Amino acid sequence: MNKQFIQQQQQQQKIPLRACLLIGGHSSRMGHPKHLIKGRNGLTWLENSVSLLRPFTQAIVLSGAGDVPDVLSSLTRISDVPDVQGPLTGILAAMRWHPDSCWLLIACDMPNISSEALVWLLSHRTPNSWGTVPRLKKDGFVEPLLAVYEPRAKEYLEELRSSGCLRISMVAARSKIATPVIPENLCQAWSNINTPDELSQSLIPASP
Repeated sequence: MNKQFIQQQQQQQKIPLRACLLIGGHSSRMGHPKHLIKGRNGLTWLENSVSLLRPFTQAIVLSGAGDVPDVLSSLTRISDVPDVQGPLTGILAAMRWHPDSCWLLIACDMPNISSEALVWLLSHRTPNSWGTVPRLKKDGFVEPLLAVYEPRAKEYLEELRSSGCLRISMVAARSKIATPVIPENLCQAWSNINTPDELSQSLIPASP
């Protein structure tokens, strides 16, 4: 089903879909690089994310200077944009590198991303939208680190950089950015894990 969905999306949009994984954070609250944490299957979060993304995208790049497992050493690494910090530098670097592409931006600390969540997110791409930055129904906060940025969104992101605003979430305030509400059954895919306590809680099986 996913293969058919991807083909439909590519035919509709007529532009390449690439993914940018952010691995440049300091992970100061976790105490060690989050993208190298191993999941229940024994693979790192980064390896699991790459495996999940491959059927959906034409290419995957890594943004940030973090170490990566040897098995992923062939992935393209892109350099940060000078004088820009945080996630904004990652997506801007990707969009400057391939400005003709649609970019799926993903943080390294979201180990619960699923194929179903990606299908839902990508299904909200429309010809008139410059990007899809979903929001949580319970509080309305937008989730810019598992989001889609169309080529034209580069204009908005460059404006943020020029203004000195490094909060990538501010792009969602622009008129041509869609902010659909994430279905309740998919919200967990947008949960990020920042501390050892949060990690421990994430490993506790849910109550029946």
